[in-house]
Amino acid sequence: MKNIVKRTVRSGNWADLSGRVTELSSPCRLCERRCGVGRASGETGFCGVGAPRVSKFFTTYGEEPPLNPCQMLYFAGCNLSCLYCSNREFMRPAEANTVAFDPERIAARIDRLFRAGKIRVLQILGGEPTCSLPAAVEVARRLDSEVPVVWNSDFLFTAETLEMIDAFVDYYVADYKFTADCAASFCGYGEYEQVVRRNLLAVDPERLLIRQLPLRGHIECCTLPILDFIAEHLPGVPVSLNELLPDRAGCCHSPLPEEWETIERAVCELNLTRLYARYNADAPPAEENPSRFSGELILRPDGKIAVQDVPAEMRELLNTILGECNDGPETKPPVR
Repeated sequence: MKNIVKRTVRSGNWADLSGRVTELSSPCRLCERRCGVGRASGETGFCGVGAPRVSKFFTTYGEEPPLNPCQMLYFAGCNLSCLYCSNREFMRPAEANTVAFDPERIAARIDRLFRAGKIRVLQILGGEPTCSLPAAVEVARRLDSEVPVVWNSDFLFTAETLEMIDAFVDYYVADYKFTADCAASFCGYGEYEQVVRRNLLAVDPERLLIRQLPLRGHIECCTLPILDFIAEHLPGVPVSLNELLPDRAGCCHSPLPEEWETIERAVCELNLTRLYARYNADAPPAEENPSRFSGELILRPDGKIAVQDVPAEMRELLNTILGECNDGPETKPPVR
């Protein structure tokens, strides 16, 4: 596969890049909402980002193989409001669920892990990291190692912002979630698809991975047209089809088995390169043993625990356990 994450040349003039990014953020034109708020004077727009806040910072072995193992740096704040968001309580930069931003400490930890061979890449995400681009630049400029930087994004940044991102980012992970007819109802932004397509075609395809999240009842209108677009315009770009963590309001659900069959058939017919998120500690045993996996346990502020990104056999086991433990009239939600 051509799409291997590797280090490219980063900006040689960090002071200039930082200044240009700061200028783009006040009045704010970082994303295509172009809300124009004056961040320099403390104003906040749709994303809620003022002073940058970190919501999560950890190492994972459960991404796609080219990314594993990966250090995940989550910034709070997002320019979308997806109905099924599994990280909603971490999205808004509220102090209760986030920590203060310390770029020197963050960069030092990333360098230490990379030099020790414990991570392959740094992945910057959110929320939407574009909303915290000035903070991301402050981390990147302090990195003293050769760790590749991966930008995991909803791809709603402006063309001006992409120029800034491309000055220090080595690889892109792009979410392409909906087509135009469904975007407004699912994420609150009707111009979603045209912006995402424009930005996908503007980046180097050899530095790109596209993730798609199939939703029940939206295979024909969203997933299949998106796969067709990738096959026609970005045929060498790998695709990862993620599984949904059901939203608590019951608005969105994972595809039915027959819908997955339709998706699998389309992937084969379109000759797409498909990647799978799985446990991969960059060692042969992990590659060869399908029983090794990595999921995510999310401890919510209300004390509830959500489980996501588990293989089918483990999901079946957990649902069986939940069913056997259900002694009361209330039905426990299944693991997806």
